[in-house]
Amino acid sequence: MYTGMTVQETDEQVTGSNRFTILRTLKSHLVLVLTTLVLIPSCAGKSEIMFADAREDPIAFVHVNVVPMTSETILYDQTVVVEGDQIVEVGPSSDVEVPKSAVVIDGQGSYLMPGLADMHMHTNQNWDSDVWPVTPLALYLANGVTTIRDFGPEGDTLTYALQWRDEIQVGTRVGPTIYASGKILFASPLGDPVGEVDMNHHLGFDFLKLYSYLSLDDTRAALTTASRLGMYSAGHIPYPVGLDQVLIYGMDEIAHIEELMPEFIDFDRKQQMAPDEWLGYLIQTGSTQIDLFNAFNEATFSVDHADALEAILTSLKLHGAPVCTTLVIDDVIHHKLFDLPGFLNRPEAAYLPAAYQDSLRSGTEKHQVLFKGIESLAIYKYDFDQWLLRQLHEADIPLLLGTDSGILAIMPGFAVHDELQIMVANGFSPYEAIATSTINAANAVENMLGEGNFGRVAVGMRADLLLIHDNPLEDITAIQDLQGVMAAGRWFSAEALAEIIALPNSTE
Repeated sequence: MYTGMTVQETDEQVTGSNRFTILRTLKSHLVLVLTTLVLIPSCAGKSEIMFADAREDPIAFVHVNVVPMTSETILYDQTVVVEGDQIVEVGPSSDVEVPKSAVVIDGQGSYLMPGLADMHMHTNQNWDSDVWPVTPLALYLANGVTTIRDFGPEGDTLTYALQWRDEIQVGTRVGPTIYASGKILFASPLGDPVGEVDMNHHLGFDFLKLYSYLSLDDTRAALTTASRLGMYSAGHIPYPVGLDQVLIYGMDEIAHIEELMPEFIDFDRKQQMAPDEWLGYLIQTGSTQIDLFNAFNEATFSVDHADALEAILTSLKLHGAPVCTTLVIDDVIHHKLFDLPGFLNRPEAAYLPAAYQDSLRSGTEKHQVLFKGIESLAIYKYDFDQWLLRQLHEADIPLLLGTDSGILAIMPGFAVHDELQIMVANGFSPYEAIATSTINAANAVENMLGEGNFGRVAVGMRADLLLIHDNPLEDITAIQDLQGVMAAGRWFSAEALAEIIALPNSTE
């Protein structure tokens, strides 16, 4: 049911719900923040910085309550020492000696947790243009997202995301750590699937993405080549292939929970259709087997389709394949169709590109057109996908927090908190929800590159850290109240975050 909507089709429309009260200063101060160390008094008697770029001196968080995410626990009154981009010491404040040269950040009464990861999002090269009033890379950091995984860049230069990754790493660009796929294997015939995979691997992309419209032969050739090269693969389930076969051929990860919906429909996978014909065919065929245009009945569906669900869960478990969540897609579609005034009145709507706001108001936005007359299908899918989320969770299928932000009007950074709240509303404990964006994300990157050293507050981990006021294991929304963010050892106070996401012409 994924519509295939791209950023180019939507002018990078975004949405989300407001999390911050720090939008007070002018965007023009960004250069000052990036080039200057602004000192403010610290209650520890040392100097605390708004922004630390050089990473020359250690940074110590003292008297802080640590949410290690190595287990569901809180370590009280700890000191965490960071040198460069790594955590080098974690222990009781009474036992840890703070280096004399360290910048001290007093965390008395606050909580220190790992930064969050959005494991399914999309960049666009025009993030460097005036299309966006504030670059989404800054929006991720301001929402505590210190790692992003790009499932398909959009732009004239295929490797721009790799350049951004390198610039962020050396400190000449502000943003989270980036892992990136390259050219998407979108539709057959590919012509030279082996060559396509070789090209992505040669250019240095971190993983390979497959899309919905690949043939059986192209899928097999691409995944066999990726396996030979040791290249991780993730993506949609090609309609002509199906879940079992794509995992047998070696795909490592499923890109969306919603990709599993066609697995409940009996359709002819040997059909040869253009990409724009598949969705209509699946809706038409599926509606003869599933009541797609009336309310989703969980009890009835669970009984009638128990065998299909069991087959899906068995296949995912057998191959150890994680699934990206991306449930916020449905939430955003829901708002666009049924609560447009509320959608546009959300405070962060000021970040929406002007062209997208115009398309919404005129009723010409893609989803408004796509679902016109069949709005009940959007309601069905909204409920169905959350039911499937619960089934995957109960079956202990590894889940990775992803939002698909950058497309489908999903606000970069903000949507991560929407996704967390959707999970908690569907039976996840706060710890379990956070794990999809920390521990599970790190495990996926470990499988992808052999270096998943983040997502936990422990010695040897990359210093991606969030300092917050309250315990996130008690209330998932506590993560939105940021005192500061450390991204790969660089510290941004709340004031610095306000600087980098301040809207142009802001008078606050």
